This record gives sequence, C-alpha cells and structure tokens, in this order.
Amino acid sequence: MNKKLMTFGIGMFALALISAGYYVLNSDTFSVDNIDGMGTYTDNPVLGSVEFGNGIEGNVITLTNDLSNDRELLIAPEGSDDIAVEYKSTLELTKKDVDFTSDDWTVLEGKVNVEYTLVGDEFSAEVVTGAEEGYVLIYYADAEDRFVNPEVAILVGDVDGNLPYTTDENVVNDYSEEYVTSHGAKLWYVPSTAILGSNELDWSRASEFYFETKLIQYNQAGEITLYSGDSLDITPVYTPDEFASGEYTIETTIA
Repeated sequence: MNKKLMTFGIGMFALALISAGYYVLNSDTFSVDNIDGMGTYTDNPVLGSVEFGNGIEGNVITLTNDLSNDRELLIAPEGSDDIAVEYKSTLELTKKDVDFTSDDWTVLEGKVNVEYTLVGDEFSAEVVTGAEEGYVLIYYADAEDRFVNPEVAILVGDVDGNLPYTTDENVVNDYSEEYVTSHGAKLWYVPSTAILGSNELDWSRASEFYFETKLIQYNQAGEITLYSGDSLDITPVYTPDEFASGEYTIETTIA
C-alpha cells in the first residue's frame, strides 16, 4: 500500500453580493505525495494527522446578499477529477413554544447546531454541538394546509435528491415574515421514539423537538438561492481518491 502525505495551503475569501455580475474565484492548493510504506494516512502540518480518504476542510467562504432582491448562484469546483469536493454549511435548531393555533412559534432556549451538505453528490447532516442521546435528524416536508394534513418524518439518511423536494409545500410557502429564507427545507432534531409507524410523528411530544430557525437548501448541481439579507458560510471539503498524486489547485467558482 502507499502512504499519502498531504500538505495544504488554504486561502480565505469573503464575498458580499452588492451588484449583479459578480464572478468569484476561491483557490485552494495542496499536494498529495505517495510514499511506499505501511498503511495509508494523511499528515497535514496545519490540521494534524488525518486518515487518508477523509475529507479535509478548507477555510470558510462567507456569502452575504446585501441587495433587496434574491440572487441565484451557481457554486462549483474546478480542478481535478481526482479530488471530490462538497460544500458544507451550518444551521441552528431550537426548541419552540408549540402553539398549533399560530403560525409563529416563540423560540425557546434549547439549541443544537447542525452541519449539513449544501452542494455535493449526496446529502448528509449531523449535529456537531448539543447532541442528545436518542435523537435523530429528519427532513420534514410540509403538505398543503400543514396543520390539518401533517406530513411524515424523512430520516436524513433517506433523503433522495435535492432539498426541498419539489412536492414540499415550502417550495411555495412564503416564510419571509419569519425567516430571512423565504423558501426551503426544514431540518428537525427529534426523539427517535417520537417517530411512529409509517414514519408519522407523535405530535403530543412536539415540545421535545428542535425546530428550524431558517430554511435550508441542498443541490447536487450547486444551484443555490441566496436570499436578500441572508448570509451563508460555506466550507469546501476535499477528498482525494486513491489515484490522487502531486499538486492540485481546486478553484471554487461562484457565478
């Protein structure tokens, strides 16, 4: 087997979308050196020892839309087929004062933070701070008249395709009075025992749920809407494949 030693020179970029026509390039350069030896590993002078095959995080790219209208972005990596690239973002979930007679539930103190895939081949999400034993992350897609016709829970690992689903009413429901993101997908963190047969939720336990504080997106092709007034932190994650060798420069283009 080969040992692969990887060294990284990562750049940082922050972008404010203040006019039409911005085309932004973020460039990260690193090398993958193959050395005969026992096992396979990555040795990064900045990040420390990382097992080869795991994703290596670049620095955060911050996008802020200061315009009065939403912007349609295309986020894409360019560089090499030897390096798989995905983009991660973060989300805060919180407990709320559940009131089924109101569309606006008061946010309470309990919070957890989630890292999720914004752009990549597959969607994933995990709680990175505040995790609770016995809880699971779900995607919750609303039906038309959501209080009368509650939908079922979709485990994060069962998400198939872009978020929100085209059948999700939150594609058309307007949350602009509640969130800076008018449309999108809801991620929740719920006790696994509150998911009943046929993946229905036990709404009598809704006070135990952690709900969205904004709506998210996931798009395999990198087509993302940045809503007016929204700010989005994106972390590129690079995963070299078994054929990677030499120096690589991966550019993140944001059109």
